[in-house]
Amino acid sequence: MGHALNNLHVITATHSRYDRTDSEALALSGCAQCGGTQMIVLAHTDTGQAWYRCGNCGLGQVNNFGSVSPAIAPLSNPQGVTGSELSIWAEVRRCLAVAAPTAAVMLCRKLLFHIAVDNGLPAKNDKDRAPTYTEAVKSLEDAEVITKKMRPWVDRIKDVGNDANHEIAPVTMESALDVARFTEQVLRLAYEMDALMDGDVNGAPPDIEGLTLRL
Repeated sequence: MGHALNNLHVITATHSRYDRTDSEALALSGCAQCGGTQMIVLAHTDTGQAWYRCGNCGLGQVNNFGSVSPAIAPLSNPQGVTGSELSIWAEVRRCLAVAAPTAAVMLCRKLLFHIAVDNGLPAKNDKDRAPTYTEAVKSLEDAEVITKKMRPWVDRIKDVGNDANHEIAPVTMESALDVARFTEQVLRLAYEMDALMDGDVNGAPPDIEGLTLRL
């Protein structure tokens, strides 16, 4: 962890100092870059602000009264997701990490169309128009990516997404996280299981008897 201090230059402070071996020189906080949790506290105030540096990769981090930036992106990348779908999903997670819920919801809606097209829905109809949301969901049902029983929570992406696209009313972080969790599950159903069975994840087909499916 000492290497994280090798290239550090600091402003002269007369209020107080502490040694890097003191307990106040260390903190636990998730690193957005490497996932490490050990932070070196470079400086802090008496009112709840602190400046961190990751002891593993050296990324800087600021804690303003409990709000950490950059924050770890929530949720995860389902296995088997590649290309533009992975790029859009990564952007959804980044939007959630910086508290941009409306952008996250609009991207989730866009991602659902991408998933439908990737599973057989034509990108344009005979009138050279993109498919509607209803057509996209119907296509996912026909392709057996989702079932009719799952339709209510898939429709939630549409309902919140319509508000984000057509109304000024703000989307809450809670609603955005709900929509993102639903989208994450659709990604798992569309890509992850096939990737596991094809051996694209670990290089060989899994042992079916010992496989625990994460849905």
